[in-house]
Amino acid sequence: MNDCICNNCKNLKQRIDEESNEIEYVCEFGYPSDECMSCEEEQCNVTECAHYVEDKNDGTLKKVYCKGCGMELQQMYEDEADGDVYCVECYLNSK
Repeated sequence: MNDCICNNCKNLKQRIDEESNEIEYVCEFGYPSDECMSCEEEQCNVTECAHYVEDKNDGTLKKVYCKGCGMELQQMYEDEADGDVYCVECYLNSK
């Protein structure tokens, strides 16, 4: 079985489920198949996904600060932040 391409794709984003407060991963373009959602696709390879972009983490980082506690965080310059930035603990405690 091949490695799941979703594990190293730049389009896979972390989100916090507001009901369960658990981290989930969501593809911005939708997964190539239902099995890819849980990385159980047996024939998983790059050719199956037209939106695959390797996540090399080679972008430039900028320093940002949590609005709740002031903790220093790093954010990619290419990420366009809407609104305030919170660390995970402050975000979960604000609910």
